[in-house]
Amino acid sequence: YPVVMLAARGLSSSSLRTARPASVASRSSVRSAVRPARLSRSMVARASAEKFDTGYEQKFGNAWILHGGLAMWSAVVCTPIVPLVNYQGEPLGIAFMHSIFRLMDQFPTGPKIDDPFWLQLIVWHFGLFTVLTLGTIGVQGKKQNYW
Repeated sequence: YPVVMLAARGLSSSSLRTARPASVASRSSVRSAVRPARLSRSMVARASAEKFDTGYEQKFGNAWILHGGLAMWSAVVCTPIVPLVNYQGEPLGIAFMHSIFRLMDQFPTGPKIDDPFWLQLIVWHFGLFTVLTLGTIGVQGKKQNYW
């Protein structure tokens, strides 16, 4: 609904010219309107270069930190050796996935307030964000020659 309103607002404020009647339009303008426009190689290259945001790393940080941190945290919480909030002999990551699948089976009703899913959710995400924060601090410290 908001997207439709924004599109309608954008159309109402645009300065579209009204089309001339067909009797007034010349044959050349009709042909050019029907024929697709040719794009030169430089126009295509410029358009494709404008689609990629070159300042991505300055805005969102290093993508290796995000992917590496997520992979390492998932590996740590899914290993049965690490005693992180051990639920009935299962590691945190496996217990969290089991509770997600259990809750998907009872979909229309959500989890109760005393469901262990909430503790698993909070601990899993707190650990993930801690790993991502420490990874960002480590990479930035290495870039700035702190260590």
